[in-house]
Amino acid sequence: MTKAVLWTAGDAATATGGKTTGDWSVTGISIDSRKVSKGDLFIALKGPNFDGHKFAQAALDTGAHAVMVSDARGITETDKVLLVDDTMAALERLGIAGRARSSAKIIAITGSVGKTGTKEALKYVLSQQGKTHASPASFNNHWGVPISLATLPSDAQYGVLEIGMNHPGEISPLVKMAKPSVALITTVVGAHTEFFKDEGEIAMAKAEIFDGLDTDGTVILNRDNLHYFALVRRAKEIGLTDIKCFGTDAMANYRLFEANIVTDGSAVRARVGSRDLEYFIGCPGEHWVLNSLAVLGCVEAIGADTERAARDLADVTPPAGRGEISILKVPSGDGTFTLIDDAYNANPTSMMAGIKVLAQSKPGENGRKIAVVGDMRELGDDAVKMHADLHQPLTALEIDRVYSVGPLMAELDKTLPAERNAGHFDTAEDAIDPIKADLRDGDVVLIKGSLGIYVSKIVSALKSGGVVEQTATEQN
Repeated sequence: MTKAVLWTAGDAATATGGKTTGDWSVTGISIDSRKVSKGDLFIALKGPNFDGHKFAQAALDTGAHAVMVSDARGITETDKVLLVDDTMAALERLGIAGRARSSAKIIAITGSVGKTGTKEALKYVLSQQGKTHASPASFNNHWGVPISLATLPSDAQYGVLEIGMNHPGEISPLVKMAKPSVALITTVVGAHTEFFKDEGEIAMAKAEIFDGLDTDGTVILNRDNLHYFALVRRAKEIGLTDIKCFGTDAMANYRLFEANIVTDGSAVRARVGSRDLEYFIGCPGEHWVLNSLAVLGCVEAIGADTERAARDLADVTPPAGRGEISILKVPSGDGTFTLIDDAYNANPTSMMAGIKVLAQSKPGENGRKIAVVGDMRELGDDAVKMHADLHQPLTALEIDRVYSVGPLMAELDKTLPAERNAGHFDTAEDAIDPIKADLRDGDVVLIKGSLGIYVSKIVSALKSGGVVEQTATEQN
């Protein structure tokens, strides 16, 4: 299939205020020369420890149709250069221009946990009803959001953008670029507490997502969250009146009545607006159930078909690294085991959700429930206690064996009962061989940890032995 043109040389120059002598067109955007696709515009960003300008010619050699740079030295194909004053500022201008030329209804999503999974679910159900564009992967920061907007097709009907933050003040400028019709906050919990005084400050930082809404825009909040009323108050302070909520509370606009959680998903009975719906979502776990209500609330808020979206949730599966389920060959013998790959990131709330999913799983006849847990990063002064306290849910939910990985998880190693403690390892690489040797037919294994502890290497090592069945596929 031929890709549609995103930007011509003239349009890109006008949008960025840059200059070009060429007559090129591009079908995509890349900031990583190693991942350039044929037809891309390569943007040479600069940072404290890197300079994309060094790789501009390599990007052209790989197949980029043009490069956006602030310094064209070393580039031989001068007619493929878009010269700008500052590449980051020019990327922002390109994103703003991409949003301005589109009439798409945009949904912006933030929250301490659940952003990417909710974005992917929304992307899928909306794509069954109209042309839908969404943030690639976790493009939710100061460069990811402008790229998502700059690659927004002009004829898209819907857009779903994820917006993240580590510090106050990061969301507001991004959501003002996006100009969404709907702003969703999945929940507010103690993630990134290293950079905030308390959860109240985190809630107000998340509330910056309201800054991009017009006064007739819709806010959707988690009614069960402790910070619900503070977020409502903040929305009203800036003039927003269409405020909806989801959860188990009797006052929720999108209310959960009942959920039956099984290995390959969750059967849900809920009320969405004025409709009572029964549907199945192909993702196990209470967190997926609640976020499915948020998905349907967003669908209703932009005027799409909620009943069709509810049916289509059956086809939604967790992205890789966020609950993807695979059946793999046992490395050291015959048989298979189930892998729950939740290795992308972790905080106390998402860790608890992952442990619950493992607890609800059904191992084979001689199988066990095994948790491989890595450090949770950016937790500030409470980090030691939060890791040590994990022994409580792991014990209460009867997880059979626990491998702990990383310096902070050494605290769990101290508190975990000996009969459940399978061992502690400083690095993910150190844990691979012992885990492989321990696995047996029928086991169910959860792998969960923050990105920087690299427990994803354990996932890759286990998958290298052979995937028998993958019940969830990565959604790009």
